[in-house]
Amino acid sequence: MPRQTLTKRTDNRFKCKYHGVQFYGKTQKEAFQKRDEYIAAEKAGLVHNMEKMSFLDYGMRWLKTYRTDCGNHQQNQYAKMIEFAAENVGKKCIRDITATDLQALCNMLTPYSASYVNKFMTTLRGIFKSAQADGAILRNPMDNVKRPKCKKTEGHRALEQWERDLVVSTYMEHDFGLVAMVMLFAGLRRGEALYIDVDRDVDFERKTITVNGAVSFVEGNQPTITDGKTENARRVIPLLAPLEEALRNHHGLLCTKEDGTLMSESAFDRKFDSYRGFLAAKINGCQKRWYGKKKEHKALLDAGKELPEWKDVTFRCHDFRVDYCTRAYYARVPIKTLQSWMGHADAQMIMNIYAKLDADEEKADALRFSEYMSNSVALPESSSAQESA
Repeated sequence: MPRQTLTKRTDNRFKCKYHGVQFYGKTQKEAFQKRDEYIAAEKAGLVHNMEKMSFLDYGMRWLKTYRTDCGNHQQNQYAKMIEFAAENVGKKCIRDITATDLQALCNMLTPYSASYVNKFMTTLRGIFKSAQADGAILRNPMDNVKRPKCKKTEGHRALEQWERDLVVSTYMEHDFGLVAMVMLFAGLRRGEALYIDVDRDVDFERKTITVNGAVSFVEGNQPTITDGKTENARRVIPLLAPLEEALRNHHGLLCTKEDGTLMSESAFDRKFDSYRGFLAAKINGCQKRWYGKKKEHKALLDAGKELPEWKDVTFRCHDFRVDYCTRAYYARVPIKTLQSWMGHADAQMIMNIYAKLDADEEKADALRFSEYMSNSVALPESSSAQESA
């Protein structure tokens, strides 16, 4: 391209053009250099109308284009991830974000579970891969970003005996108590327990609970009523004695908003957190913030004694369902019957996921097996026994 001679403008800058785009510089060399960089970027595959696009704008466009098959709940989760990333890479355009920026961002996720971090990083990789294909960037900065070490999370579990006893002995003292009892003694999912209406679904004469539907939050924070998670979700469950006693004087839904309507997901989460805090205070004698500060605690410490170890209440909602299935399994309830009570389409789910062995039951099984094997074979007499004979 022949070198042009540029005329200095009244603002003492020089200007040159390329395909209608104007480039300015304090010198002719600077103006030409900006034009040449623009041409080189264009030849490398960059699309210039995306040059100033922010990460947030591109990420949201990617979400609407490539995640159309997701439900609203999943869409909201992706959107929150994109917004979090945008907040923490600053106001940079997507073209200016570096691998170092993204590694620093991902390193912030160490308190989260591995599954969440994997989903977050997969989302970022999808966005930057698409941006590269669209010509918004030349290289994918996610290529060299490594997943940080994440918080280790355990799978769902059956409750310990002290936890079961605590739930049963306090169900009348907290708004969440009846929900916990229904999940513990009927194995209901969270949404199923929220949808149970005692007057409609509980038959005290026949001693049954009928699961007619469930509350779902897949569309967002507000509840929607569905037929249940699977085609087997509608079912009839035996009404066990502890639960019958708890429900007999109750009417309507188990746990609601103040106006008596279904709870939102955030309201449910707050209620459950409040319930676990209540149980922890109950088993430890005070709230955690006062632990070690009460008079009796100070007296123990002044006497050179140690405080009893603080007991945390760590179970999750789905742990009630696991506990129900595990107890039924050890009560020798046939797998097909248990499958029906749990509302599973596949009995193998129970064996693979819910049948959690606990140490005491495993020892008891080992003892029974040892006794069986000992009685099933005739062992030769010992030499000492033969000599005495």
